[in-house]
Parts: sequence; structure tokens; C-alpha cells
Amino acid sequence: MTLLSTVLVGGVLCALPLAAGASIEHTTDLSQNAVDYTPNMVPTTAVPHPRVDAYGMIGDQMFAGGEFDSVAQGPSTFQRVDLLSFSGLDGTVSTSFHPIITGVQVWAIATDAATNSVYVGGDFTTVNGVKRAALVKLDATSGAVDTRFTPPFHAGRVTDLQKIITSDGTTRLLVAGNMGKRLFSLNPATGVDDGYMNFAITDPIPGAWGHEAVYHFAVDPGRTHLVATGNFQKVNAQSRTRFFMLDLGATSATLDNWYYPGFAKPCTSTAPRRIAYLQGVDWSPSGDAFDITATGQISLGKENVWYQRLGSKNLPNTTVCDAVGRFNLNDYTKPAWINYTGGDSVWVVTDTGKAVYTQGHYKWMDNPDGFSSQGFGDKTSGAPAAQRRGIGAIDPATGLANSWDPGVRSAMGGKALLSTRSGLWVGNDSAHFGGEPHYGIAFAPLLP
Repeated sequence: MTLLSTVLVGGVLCALPLAAGASIEHTTDLSQNAVDYTPNMVPTTAVPHPRVDAYGMIGDQMFAGGEFDSVAQGPSTFQRVDLLSFSGLDGTVSTSFHPIITGVQVWAIATDAATNSVYVGGDFTTVNGVKRAALVKLDATSGAVDTRFTPPFHAGRVTDLQKIITSDGTTRLLVAGNMGKRLFSLNPATGVDDGYMNFAITDPIPGAWGHEAVYHFAVDPGRTHLVATGNFQKVNAQSRTRFFMLDLGATSATLDNWYYPGFAKPCTSTAPRRIAYLQGVDWSPSGDAFDITATGQISLGKENVWYQRLGSKNLPNTTVCDAVGRFNLNDYTKPAWINYTGGDSVWVVTDTGKAVYTQGHYKWMDNPDGFSSQGFGDKTSGAPAAQRRGIGAIDPATGLANSWDPGVRSAMGGKALLSTRSGLWVGNDSAHFGGEPHYGIAFAPLLP
């Protein structure tokens, strides 16, 4: 999708374009002190634990989606159900963008500045009284439904969205979820399937919650590869448990041979929602590596755990369970590194080159010997775990946590991160960020 970010250049506020589908590279660290003007989610009887799970942006206008029904900004409170638009410059809530969503939740947002449009995905059923199951296109100013856009499915849950331009110059809306063939490429104007994605994503993992589904995907900055996670074991009849990579051609996508065998191994948890454990993915700004997060409960067997001190001497096929793992595009045989939480889920990741930022409901990082939230670190080397409450940052070179530690206290853990040229938008179910009140929404600016 085409995004714009605002930055201060020579005392003038300027809008800069962000490349479609690319990670936004940072050269400095983030502040732990979030700006003070952002809106706050308001707990209500109907939604006692509100949360933000998706972000989008057009110019300086932000869009936040999740599960909520009330939001406050300054002295004013607004009724907003699962979708909100506000200024990224001063937090002012839009009074014109107020779509009425009926259903459960918003999980994904993509934007199109050229047409002033917002694509919204989730497991809702109607928008503004118009039947729109799981995916809708809205006017970014008025919130009106674009009735010309009609997706090729009538039920289900959309979990991820991204608008890209392929090498032939065609603009495509990529859509993931549990509907139909699980991964679609749609015409952004009409919603018609353009045939670019044609894959049989089949065979749900035994015991895993739900049907076959693609949970999350990421396209590299060069728009040549896509990586995806979910509940499946085969893609086009080839073994691809929990993960696959695609090559993005001009007129069609094809299945890549890249597959790390450790992804097929189970984690310790037998809970249905933890069996298909791989979750968020993002590419490095250079496009030569990607990062992947997981739930699942860390393995008790050391043969499945990657240790930073062992480097190339680690055993093969170590697991990314309750961890963040980094993998190089040119090597599917081993991870570059894995950073474990010691028993708590990591949901989302964004890679700015300067750091790999993550969110979840963890308490520790650098914790390969921890289990069930215990902060042991690496017992053999004596390297301690790094306490990080729900959010943290990893040095992409070493795979170890850096000093950035704003801390959030949440129940489920955050599932939304959006990097811009001026900082990082954080969405979660926490009432605080860096010890200050920021319910659900926080913006951490870049340090000078």
C-alpha cells in the first residue's frame, strides 16, 4: 500500500512517500516516551478490554482497527465501533469517518492514497447496513461503503491485507484468511479475483483450532517474495507445514522451494490455539532476511532450542516456539538467530533495520532456558534473561534484546506495529506505555 509519513525537515512539516510493501528503515533509536496527544480506548460494559489490532495511514491520517466501542481524545469521548480515524499529528478524532460495523472485530487494514480508500478486513458481517462479510472498501474521508468493490467470498475471517504493485505494473490487493482458497489477489477497484494467486492451501494441522487459514504474510521491499504463516500442512500438494514462501512474478505467483524443516516440529503446548504456532512476519529493509514470531510454549528438550553462544554449532531444526526467529533468504537450513521469551507468545514483528520490534504477552527476552514465564536466560553461559514486559526490541545483528524497554502491561498482548519514517505506532490492549496512560494506542517517535 502507498503510505505517507510526516517528518520535520528544516522546521517545515513535510510528507514523505513510503514504498509499497516495504519495511521502513530507521537509522536512529526510538524514544521510550510516547507522544501525549494520541486517543485512548475506553473500557465499557460491552467491551471491557478494548484493543487495537491493525493500523493504516494516508498522509497524516491514521486508521486503527480492533475491538472497541468508545474512544477518548482530550476531554471528548466518541462512539466508534472497531474502526477509528484520527490525525497522526495531534490525535484529533475524525467526525466524518464513522462507519457502523456489525460483527466481531477488525483484524487488518490497507490503504490507497491515490483513491482515498481504506480496505478493512475482519470477521464482521455488515458495514453501514450493507452486507460485507470479512472485507470492505471505504471512502477514507466519509467512511461510506464502496459498493463497486465486491469480494469473491460471503463469509469467513480476513486476517491480513496488503496492496502491492507487481513488476508488470498491475496493482493488486492481497488478502489472507480462512475463506475459500485462503490467499487471494483481488482487483482493488472491483474486488474480482485477478487469478494472480492460485494455490491449494490444504490439510489443517491435527488438533489445531479452526480450519485451514493463512494467518499473516509479508512482501519483501523488492516485491519479489512473499512469506506466510498459518494452519496448513500442504501448498499445491507439497509439504509446507505452518509456513510457505512464494515467488512474485509479473502475472502469477509460484511456490518457492525455501522451507525451514524446524517449522514442521511441534511446540510443547497441546492447546488448540497454540498448535499452529507461527504468527507474525516481516522482512528486513534490505530484503535479504525475514523475521517470524510464534506462540506454542517453548520446548523442554535442548535439542530443539537455539543458543546464541553456540552459533553455527547449534543442532539442526531448532524450533521457533514462544520466540522471534530471523532467517536469511539464501539459507533455509538454519536460523540466523532465535530469541526466546521462555514460555510466552510473541504475536507481531516489524523490522526497521536498526532494530527488530516485537509485541506479545511475554515477560522476558534472551531466555532460551526459561519455561512457563521463568526468566533463567542461558544457564550454561550464565547470560541472564532480559526482562521485557509485552514489548521489546532486538539487535538484528546479534539476536539479543537491546536497551529499548518502554514496557506495556496487557492481557493478550499487542498485535499491531506500524513503522513510519518518524517513529513506530503501537497497538495493543494495554492501558499504559512507558509508565504513562496510553490505552490501546501509542506512538514512539524517533530520537534525534
